[in-house]
Amino acid sequence: MSEDNDATKAEATKSLAVAGGEFLPEAKPEQKVDHSKLYVWIADSDNDRIQKFDGNGKFLLQFGKSGGPRPPYNPGEFKSPGGITIDSSGNIWVADTGCHRIQKFDENFEPILQVGVEGWGQDKFYWPEMIIAEPAGTVLVVDTGNHCLKRFDDDGEFVLGFGFAGDFDGFMKYPTGVALDHEGNIYVADRDNQRVQIFNEEGQFVSKFGAYGFGTGLFNFPHGLCIRRDGAILVVEKSQNRLQVFDSEGNFLDTIGELGKRDGQFNCPTAVAIDPFGYVFVVDTLNNRIQKFDPDLNFVCKWGIIGREVKEFRNPSGIGLSWEPDWAPQD
Repeated sequence: MSEDNDATKAEATKSLAVAGGEFLPEAKPEQKVDHSKLYVWIADSDNDRIQKFDGNGKFLLQFGKSGGPRPPYNPGEFKSPGGITIDSSGNIWVADTGCHRIQKFDENFEPILQVGVEGWGQDKFYWPEMIIAEPAGTVLVVDTGNHCLKRFDDDGEFVLGFGFAGDFDGFMKYPTGVALDHEGNIYVADRDNQRVQIFNEEGQFVSKFGAYGFGTGLFNFPHGLCIRRDGAILVVEKSQNRLQVFDSEGNFLDTIGELGKRDGQFNCPTAVAIDPFGYVFVVDTLNNRIQKFDPDLNFVCKWGIIGREVKEFRNPSGIGLSWEPDWAPQD
């Protein structure tokens, strides 16, 4: 009889009683994620440097120094760097916005190459604000002031460009954020056109969504975006101080944030990134901090204040993520 009772008790622990006498399976415990193996790279724009943290906000290192007031600019110097990305080989690419160029560094932060000068053309930029590494080893650069995107290979050679100034499909007006999905499609925050545009990997227009406004599903200067593993699109709006979530077709799903300094509030968020476990990191620019949210967009933690010391920021603007080998879940 005691063995039967023990078996009954053991079975009962697998379920939770609910109203009406029904039983539901017990919820699985929340997955523990070791964010000490995730690395968060921040383009600390007005401090002309890059800072690296772990996924819990622990400061690890910094590199870079301020460039001169006019060209020529030396390797390793920055003027208001706007974006950062890490490629599959561990190289670090920076959109050196104020110098109108991109720079590539090795894992020891030694300069490898620099591409670009101020102007219009294949190897010229005008205020490039964001950059993202692609799986094939190329990088995409958002050439904001030239209203286009440009792809370069691992050696800094121009591959292709797409976009022109305007508001037709495939045209852009001061694009800023860029993201990729698992199929290689390219998502662009077409900031001053108040929309998100989607292109295939060859830069051909696919679709768009968004219009100017203050309500849910509308945009007030969308600036940064990222793609969740399920295809959902997360967009931060610098002038509406919020993060909106859309499905893969551009239909509104959810929103968080409002103007303020409290946890979960924003002041001019400009960039957002998502890790392989679904945790979201927002560059809260005018609050001079980084905010971290769980996969359900609940606030987790924050770090940063205004200043010039380590773990302090002056208008941070870009974010890139990297992690230890085998840390991310396998598809």
